[in-house]
Amino acid sequence: MARDFFCERLVLTSDGGVREVDLAYPVVCVFGPIDTGKTTLVDCIQYALGLPVAWREVPEKRLQTVTLFVRIEGMRIGLRRSLVRDTKSVELLDRASGQVEEILDVEAREGSDRRIVGEVLLDLLGLAEMFAPPSAVALLGAGARLTFEQLYAMCYLTQDLVDGSESVRGKANTAQSYRTVVELLLGLTDGPMRVLTARKDELTRTLGELRRRAGTIGDFLTGSAAGLEAELARWQGEERNALRSLEEFKGRMRAATAHADPLRRRVQELEQVLERCRRAVADAEYVLVGEGRRVQRLAGQRQHGPQPVSPCPACAADLSGRPVADGDCPLCLSELDPDVQARALQSAQAALAAAERHSVERVKALGEAQTAWEQARAELDERTREDISPLAARIEQLAAAHATARTRTTMLERELDPHRRLAELHRAAQATEEELKGVREDIRTRKNLLAGRKVTLGEFEEHFTGLIDAVGLPGDPGARISHSSLLPQVRAGSLTKVGHGVRSAINVVYRMTFLSYALVTGATDLPSLLIIDSPRKNVGYGQDDQELIGRLYAHFLDHIAGIRSGATRTRPHQIIIVDNDLPRLPKRLLDQMHTIELTREDPLVP
Repeated sequence: MARDFFCERLVLTSDGGVREVDLAYPVVCVFGPIDTGKTTLVDCIQYALGLPVAWREVPEKRLQTVTLFVRIEGMRIGLRRSLVRDTKSVELLDRASGQVEEILDVEAREGSDRRIVGEVLLDLLGLAEMFAPPSAVALLGAGARLTFEQLYAMCYLTQDLVDGSESVRGKANTAQSYRTVVELLLGLTDGPMRVLTARKDELTRTLGELRRRAGTIGDFLTGSAAGLEAELARWQGEERNALRSLEEFKGRMRAATAHADPLRRRVQELEQVLERCRRAVADAEYVLVGEGRRVQRLAGQRQHGPQPVSPCPACAADLSGRPVADGDCPLCLSELDPDVQARALQSAQAALAAAERHSVERVKALGEAQTAWEQARAELDERTREDISPLAARIEQLAAAHATARTRTTMLERELDPHRRLAELHRAAQATEEELKGVREDIRTRKNLLAGRKVTLGEFEEHFTGLIDAVGLPGDPGARISHSSLLPQVRAGSLTKVGHGVRSAINVVYRMTFLSYALVTGATDLPSLLIIDSPRKNVGYGQDDQELIGRLYAHFLDHIAGIRSGATRTRPHQIIIVDNDLPRLPKRLLDQMHTIELTREDPLVP
């Protein structure tokens, strides 16, 4: 059934004060001269719903906040949005108390845990699962998500669209998203079908990518995969045999030279002693160099006096400009005792002499360790040479054979890798094709469950044709619904083939058909709200144009009134029309409308 979406009250605050507009009527007509705020009124409704608005200059400068009180599926809420502070959020108000219940984001923000206005509205309408099925979104990401903005485009016929644009789907919708929205609202498809369609599209893309990659690899392959596999198996056998023989001869070599193990351990021990002697020599040289530098520094101080110190070792201050008298300490500026300097130099020279003696001793110990190691090593080589010479030659041959087999095996594995990848791609493509076949079968089954699709589309087109015939378009352009785009067209083709006034009338009747069909059949999820901006102005002011717009108003209002009077339960609906003025209508039709007149003395925005 049609979804209840009813605007009850609009509250505007501006530099000039507060303006409240009562919209709680099934049919509301707002009229007045240019620049009195008619389009601004519907812009304010759109803005409060969290949607983008291209404001006109004066309202944007004067408006401060917009608050819309709306009834959605029986729940009354308020939505307040600022034009001067945080324009990226909307306050969700309690209808009774007016208190802020929640702050909603207009668009998703990174790191924000707030809900999005459009998603909340879809949820209240009961369309969240239909417009953004989690399974489809998981498959296709944001591409499978329909938004409240795309739905609202079905409820708002802007001035530009009434003006006769060829497509009346609205800027928010692409051709594909518009068709999907219409199919969902008319029950021509559903959430499960969208999930299946998303899966089919994903599998189709995956299958195409797999085939493309397989074709690219296949173009560069030469030789037979089976032949390469056989040759690889042969060389892998050669590699295993060579490795087995190599390990066998290495074992024989270790066994043949076991009698020399004590001498090997002696060589290892001497190597360790030699390494310790090398480190001791390096340490002694380091100490010797340090003591030599100390002697040079003290000798220089005794001969030339102490050198100024900068920066300060304690606080890093610059001391280079501080005067230091000859013979004074550069740190504390105390007078230095020459005898103390002489004793320090003698002590340093004695330490240097001791370091030199220690260094000579360490070098001598290193030479002795080097000689002992060389003698032990020579003895080991002499005792093992005769035993291992025959085995060493054989080990060298086997190592070369193993390396050759390993190299060939590696080359063959590299040659086989693209063949194996190609085989994997073929298997993956086959599995994807099987799954795609199953999904297509599921789609056919789902279509059978939606067997009323053609019937529904036919009923909707008959409804449109009936309204068109009743309005009586001049020249009988043969307006109808395109089954491919679900948009209106004429016998000659696109709407650009007919005049401006007729084109505008067709666009208005097309949108009116959605609401009328919802009220007659109830077989639609379309929100029962229709906003039309300036139909009379866009149709024209000629005699024929005035008669056409009069018939358009009269027939539609009579049609709606007839539906309401004949129904046991009146379906909720709301029509808001803004225009420069009203056509001449009988009193019975004027009584059906709640009119709001705006003047230059009393514009919408105070």
